[in-house]
Amino acid sequence: MGVAIGSLVYSAIFVASWVNQVLIAQWMPYALYILLLAIILITAAFTYVFIRQGRATETPSVPESRILPITIIIPALNEESTLEQCVESLIGSRYPQDLLEVIIAHEVAPRCRDSTPAIAKRLAEKYCNVKAVPNDGEHSGSKAGSINNCIEMASGEIIGIYDADHVVEKDALIRACAHFVSSPELACIGGKVMVRNMDYNFFTTLVGNEYTVINNFSRFLSELITGTHLIYGSNVFIRKGALVRIGGFDESSLTEDCDLGMKLIYGNYPMKIDYSIRSYEQSAINFRDWWHQRVRWTRGSMGVLKKYMRIYSADTRMSRKSIETILLYSLGTGGLLFSVILIGFMGFMMYMNVITPLILFICCAPLAVLFASESMNEYKEGRGSILDTILSILVRPWVIYAYSLVGVYAVVLDILSSDHVWHENRRI
Repeated sequence: MGVAIGSLVYSAIFVASWVNQVLIAQWMPYALYILLLAIILITAAFTYVFIRQGRATETPSVPESRILPITIIIPALNEESTLEQCVESLIGSRYPQDLLEVIIAHEVAPRCRDSTPAIAKRLAEKYCNVKAVPNDGEHSGSKAGSINNCIEMASGEIIGIYDADHVVEKDALIRACAHFVSSPELACIGGKVMVRNMDYNFFTTLVGNEYTVINNFSRFLSELITGTHLIYGSNVFIRKGALVRIGGFDESSLTEDCDLGMKLIYGNYPMKIDYSIRSYEQSAINFRDWWHQRVRWTRGSMGVLKKYMRIYSADTRMSRKSIETILLYSLGTGGLLFSVILIGFMGFMMYMNVITPLILFICCAPLAVLFASESMNEYKEGRGSILDTILSILVRPWVIYAYSLVGVYAVVLDILSSDHVWHENRRI
């Protein structure tokens, strides 16, 4: 569909006049090569930063008297197979236990259909700094609501958010704390999220680190161009004061993390990324879960974009914030804008015999570098494999074209005003 749309648009331009024919035949290839060169340079810069921060082995030193109290909130719905491992990894982290509070914000029946509440209660009885808080009041029914329900009772100066399928590296919390201590103005910092079930089945092996690379690269690119970045809803830390001032999470949003990021941007709150703050999550284990998750992310980002464009344009002027918002979310929702246009453009150029199919491989080359660098990093740390590196070079870069289909499908659903249906991912 992306090819069809692009072909229609560019065909209209082509037949308009002889000038357009000259433009497309003689100048478009040069413009395309310049664009590819820019992509390669940005990719190289990101790869350097990515690897340098990812290899940070020395844990920052924070004087004991300056370590900040921190509260970790774990929203949990039907997470009986993952919740305990997540909590145990937090309790086992290198952080003073008297300054660490863990709140399990779990849903209740009938929405919760497994033993998550019982596990949460047992963990709260086992550890004095763990609380189980049922989300059965006005905030019930959403991840954002379960977090909002716990903000007021949180004792920490810093609030961290982790999904229940995460396993946290031992120094993740102290690394985050070090940033807040050294930068009193800092409001939010996000870390690197990695996949821990790549070898579960054929699909997870094939997709591998796709999510890790694209998530981290989109945030890097957003920060490079706009000075701000997207927020991922797990392995993220926010000052409680800032979270209260912006009103917490939007419980009506499909992507509450994106909306929170826009609230912080709108309020001019400083944010950072540190790829050495690492946690490991379960990725989608089949194509159905993968597809529905990314469609939800895309539609959620579209909703956030429309919401904040209305806010920014209320004064009838196109402000700098409006332009930054467009840039930020067109970058963050790559499947929606960039890849659809790219595929349509490439298809039309090949149709006009201006470029060869080789260009499709050239466009994938920067992604191959990103995927391969992540795989090699993991291999050096004892978690990757030669097969994983080969797949990163030869298979995973083509995911950009799959993302284009996600973008088209999400746009169609939005045009038709289809209901927002939450598809729950299977856990292992």
